[in-house]
Order: sequence, then C-alpha cells, then structure tokens
Amino acid sequence: MKSFLWRAASESLATNLNLHKRKVVVSPHCPICFMHPESVAHALWTCLAAQDVWSMSFRRIQKLCMQDGSFKEILMPMLDQLSLLELIEIAVIAKAVWHRRNYCLFEQHFHPPIQMSKQVLSELNAIGTWLENLEKRIKVQANWDAAKDKGNSRLGIGVIVRDLDGYIIVSLCSSIPLTPDPFLGEAVATLRATSLHAELGLHQFILEGDSLGVVKAIQQGNEIWSSTGMVIRDIKVLLSKVRGWSIQHVPRKVNVIARVLAKFALTCLEDYILIEDYPPCIHHLL
Repeated sequence: MKSFLWRAASESLATNLNLHKRKVVVSPHCPICFMHPESVAHALWTCLAAQDVWSMSFRRIQKLCMQDGSFKEILMPMLDQLSLLELIEIAVIAKAVWHRRNYCLFEQHFHPPIQMSKQVLSELNAIGTWLENLEKRIKVQANWDAAKDKGNSRLGIGVIVRDLDGYIIVSLCSSIPLTPDPFLGEAVATLRATSLHAELGLHQFILEGDSLGVVKAIQQGNEIWSSTGMVIRDIKVLLSKVRGWSIQHVPRKVNVIARVLAKFALTCLEDYILIEDYPPCIHHLL
C-alpha cells in the first residue's frame, strides 16, 4: 500500500500519458473513458469511472473538492483534513481503482462500482481487525524502580515492559552515578522508563511505579523548581508526544520484578536491554 501511494505521488505509475512520453504507446488518452490524457491524477481520481467508485466512500471524502494538478497535489490537503481511517480508505480505493483499470485493459473485463465497493469494504474490515490487534499489542504496561548502592555511589534502574496479556516486550537494567536525593533517583528511573517507550516506538502505555511522589508530580500541573522538577518536566515533554498514556502508583509488593531488576542493574557495567526476554534474576517471579 505504502509503495503504491509513493509511486502514485511520484507520477511513476504506468499510465498511458507516461507511456506515451516514452513512446511505448501511440495514444496518451485514458483507456477507460477515452476522453482525457491519462495522468495518474486522472486514472485514480478525476476519471468518471474512478469517481463512480469514490462516490461510495466516506462522506467527507466525497465532499473533497476536485483539484487540477498532480495526484500528489490532490493528496496533500487530505493529510491535514482526514482521519487515519479515512486516509487508509483513500489508499485502499486508489489501489483498487488502479487494479480495476489494469484488469479492464488486459482482461477486457470491467468491474462495476458496487463490486468495487464490496471489495474495498472487505479489505477495510481486514485492516480494521489488524489495527485492533495492533492496538492491543502496543498498549503496554511498564513497571520501573530504582535501587541505591551508596558504597559504590551507584543508582540501579529496572524497567519491565509487558503487553496487556503479560508477555514481556522488553526488560532493562541500567546503572548510573548515584544521585544523593532519593526522590531525584526515582524521577530519573521514571525518565528512563519513559524514554525507553520512545525508543521502542510505543505510543500507548501505562506506567506503574511505587514512588507516590513521582507519580503525583507527573499527574499534577504544578512546577517543581529543583533538579527533580527538571527531570519531571523532561518526562512530561516525552509523554506529550505520545497518543495515550497513564501513570499510577502501585505498592512495592506489586512492583517486585522492577525492584529485582533495579538491584541487578547495580552489577551491570552498561545498559542491559533484552527484547522479549529477561535476565535470569527474575525467572522465579514470572
């Protein structure tokens, strides 16, 4: 789908107009309506045969004003005006219109608009099911904790990220120079958990930690003018860029896996990140 739209927007489809410019075909005119030169915009959008299919799409798509110009120039305003679902429908319809054009040209059979509408609806339903499964997969729960080793002046950070079915997506153990303020240490651990989601491209998640002070500081809008406050602001900036998130306080006994990872992190010389895996130290807890 993405490849098709890129080729359409870059005028790379094998329309009669493009083939005529390369002297491959005699006529540049549309093989469906025979009325206009077949540019990409004409084949996918302005041809009367194409419009018969577009007329069965979402109302907001139907109401879009027709534009002269390339398909890219027609497509660009839609990116700002339409929802993700509507943009997916546009991609599905455009590809279906192109395939129908080719089927008519090479097989001499023209699918009526009602058949095209059923085909598009079937594909959209399949995509919708896939998106629902993906949505479930990317809604994740992350627990974090911090552990201190005052003797060696180190702070251990442990993060475990699981999907809503409990399957581990990633585990992280990280050790950094110790911060003297326990509240600041917990905030730094929370920042690392939040940034991990950004690194993984996760856009919906639930953060869980046993530091009530950090949880309240993130939930509230009050500014904290301290080193901890700066870390909290960094966390909020990261969270402002994701689609959906929540943070909640949990008892220490619930956060035991993250706590064990944080203690293990104190033995690590560098970040220890395992995708869909975990260190042996938490095996007995799973």
